[in-house]
Amino acid sequence: MPKISTKDKLIAAAQDLLADKGLAAFNSNAIVERAGVTPPTFYHYFANKQALLRELGERLMLAQSEVLRRDTGLVIKTAEDFRAACEVTVRQSYAQTRAFKGSYALLVSLRALPELRDVRLNSHVEMAQLISRFLYNQGLSDHVDARIAPARLALEFLYAMIEMLFETDFANEEEMLRLTVNTHFNLYRPK
Repeated sequence: MPKISTKDKLIAAAQDLLADKGLAAFNSNAIVERAGVTPPTFYHYFANKQALLRELGERLMLAQSEVLRRDTGLVIKTAEDFRAACEVTVRQSYAQTRAFKGSYALLVSLRALPELRDVRLNSHVEMAQLISRFLYNQGLSDHVDARIAPARLALEFLYAMIEMLFETDFANEEEMLRLTVNTHFNLYRPK
């Protein structure tokens, strides 16, 4: 069994803390206690708790966007192909987020903390560009950048929907997923 690095212990402890206690309890003392390391060890790897939150946020955004980054060889020929692609994107991004330990607290921090918002926004810009290029390459757009704005809006809608599901204990989960798929389909599709 491979040895877990100290940095990975700190990251796992931080995720556990976020999942168990939320953002309000997130501090370096609680993290080092869970990780079984000393405070100087924490500061060897992270300047402060925001630096650790930033790293976790970047990892969460990467997990959410991994669905779009995969080269599936998908070819869209019909509106139904397009709807199916939107469904896969929404559902798999949602599943990745639910599987990421501490994701709810991270979603909130990436939206609410000014020093971390750029993590979410930069990821969404990159993903919107990827979506727009994909639609252009599929012949569904006249210009490579034509669908960036609708993609940004759809990504923010997806993010908000996921955060809302956490806040409502996943009430109406299927309906919210269906509505989000419809939103993606209507925002992305060529006019």
